[in-house]
Amino acid sequence: MHRLRLSAAGLAAALLIVTSAMAQERPPPGRAAPAEGAPPVTLAPDLDRRPPPPPPANRGVDIEEVLARVSASTGKKFLVDPRVRATVFGVPDIGTPTYPELLAILRIHGFAAMEVAGRVNIVPDANARFLPARLVQRDDSSIPDDEYVMRVLNVKHAEVFVPVLRPLMPQSAHLAAMVAAEEGGDGKLILVDTYANIRKMTELINALTR
Repeated sequence: MHRLRLSAAGLAAALLIVTSAMAQERPPPGRAAPAEGAPPVTLAPDLDRRPPPPPPANRGVDIEEVLARVSASTGKKFLVDPRVRATVFGVPDIGTPTYPELLAILRIHGFAAMEVAGRVNIVPDANARFLPARLVQRDDSSIPDDEYVMRVLNVKHAEVFVPVLRPLMPQSAHLAAMVAAEEGGDGKLILVDTYANIRKMTELINALTR
């Protein structure tokens, strides 16, 4: 009777060992077992379940690098205010912009460019009104839209246009009125802004004075 009990206990232990060994050899669910004779394949935990890595992000280009590229391609010399700091992003990536494209990049980042004594001064756009912008009284398609220019318009009752137009202009722009010296004479509006905005303001004033 004791022998029978020992034999049953031994048989149970042997079955437990065989079951454990088979479980270790069985591949995880969803993964095919390696072919017979093939070398074992070792995978990092959950490596086969990870999604593909995302494409590298566009880290942008320092504005100093953009200025260097434009200088090399156009021959222009830049004098850069120390407050001019920015990382430029573009889709597709920024390459070598043209000069008009550079002016647009500067405007987006709150800077302005104005040529003085053979060098293009790059400054915060709040200082643009203090630099010698060229006076443009007639439209000229060769002027880049984002170049800062000045225009003087003769308008009757010029002072009434200031509170109407000023909210439509950026903070970096300037608008002032001179009252007519004679009753019924023309006053003058002085505008400093990007060329595109100057044209827009001129069209609006012409529409209001018809």
